[in-house]
Amino acid sequence: MNSLLAQRSGRESGGSFRRLGRWLDAVPHPDLVCLISPERVAAARWGPHRLEAFAEEPLPAGAIRPSPAQANVVDSAAVAQALRKVAERVRGLRHETALLLPDSIVRIFLLGFETFPRKPSEAVPLLRWRLRKSVPFPVEETVLSWCEQRSVEESLEVVTAVARQSVIEEYEGLAREAGLEAGVVLGETLAALPLVEDGPAVLLARLGGASLTTAVIDSGGLALYRCAELSVQPDPQALLDEIFPAVAYFQDRAHRDIEVVRLAGMESYGPGLLQRVERELGCPVRALGEESSGLEHLPDGAGDLLSRQLASLVGWHLNRGA
Repeated sequence: MNSLLAQRSGRESGGSFRRLGRWLDAVPHPDLVCLISPERVAAARWGPHRLEAFAEEPLPAGAIRPSPAQANVVDSAAVAQALRKVAERVRGLRHETALLLPDSIVRIFLLGFETFPRKPSEAVPLLRWRLRKSVPFPVEETVLSWCEQRSVEESLEVVTAVARQSVIEEYEGLAREAGLEAGVVLGETLAALPLVEDGPAVLLARLGGASLTTAVIDSGGLALYRCAELSVQPDPQALLDEIFPAVAYFQDRAHRDIEVVRLAGMESYGPGLLQRVERELGCPVRALGEESSGLEHLPDGAGDLLSRQLASLVGWHLNRGA
């Protein structure tokens, strides 16, 4: 899936849908991946089968305030300094990087079509016309990426990633100051999806800062994607109030139940939250990356990143089929 939002070669891209763990095979895949979140900057450099280098630096509270429409970087000096520190500790001979950003600035839409043009020059205006009332900024100021898939009703559906160009350029500029060139820009949860096992109806619920992202992967396709802004420290009920409607929406649309649930970023809530979701949905609920089918042999170093709640850095590596 071409779910990237920026490439060196251009701002718009399109492609065909592949097996979940291969979505990004057809796009640039740097070994260096860097995450910028409101809490920290983290980077990893991967070899073929192991983590070769890793570094992270905390950010001051309020240095970044994710927004899909407004400027995100409040303390550019602090963010730039953290980026330089991690870049110096992890980069190899090549400085191209995959840049992972907060979910709330990358909007994902599942758009139905009877037919869809193959040429980007025709697809981009059509997508922008469909999204004109759905994004909180002028649609002409967007960067777009998309891929085609079959929906749960077996009709044509276009998975579309969209962000405001000026917001993406904020982060790209900071990376460039640190000597890193953003060859790929991707939302954090999209990068983590290859950690979700293949199979029917798997729900991922991921908490990142004050954003809760829910996604349903159904037989290799993206059946649902939602990102909700919650309170700074949402209580368990607030999380459940977002997770359960997503489940109900999928069940109504697909006429089947969720089979497996994966949770990420919710370790601080303890086992009680996991047990409550499991009891309510009647299906296995596990932490992302734990006991995942087909992921028994994660590369060396992946476990440490997962324990640090950095699943997106691992997922990026798995995107290349490692």
